[in-house]
Amino acid sequence: MKIFHLFSVVVVLLLAGCNGNSIPTSLRLTDLPTGQLRNMQMRQFDQSDINRVNQAVIKTLVSLDFQIVRVDDLSHLIEVIRLENGHIMQANIMLISMVNHGTTVRIALRYNQYPVTSPQVYQEFFDTLSRNLS
Repeated sequence: MKIFHLFSVVVVLLLAGCNGNSIPTSLRLTDLPTGQLRNMQMRQFDQSDINRVNQAVIKTLVSLDFQIVRVDDLSHLIEVIRLENGHIMQANIMLISMVNHGTTVRIALRYNQYPVTSPQVYQEFFDTLSRNLS
């Protein structure tokens, strides 16, 4: 009986720690909702040749003055960096092959470790990438 009560107390304490908001407001790096930021970071392209998209992404990043840090051809991940006025702009790019639906490109930009929330920055990248793919 004691084990059951102890177990019940542990379960109640664990459940009490689970509220709907997993990240306290004071610890969030951006005020944007996660879904809105993700939508800015992603575009789907009709090109189904993921290697061609990979080369176009690299060409785009170099034309935007990024330096390639790492390219993983197997998992289609690209890591780049750019210095801006003594500050660091980092980007991680992921290519996702959508069977019979082209390729999705997601770029996550950080400026001094904070997520970039300006839609214009993402739009510039995707506009340049679209030109490089055509």
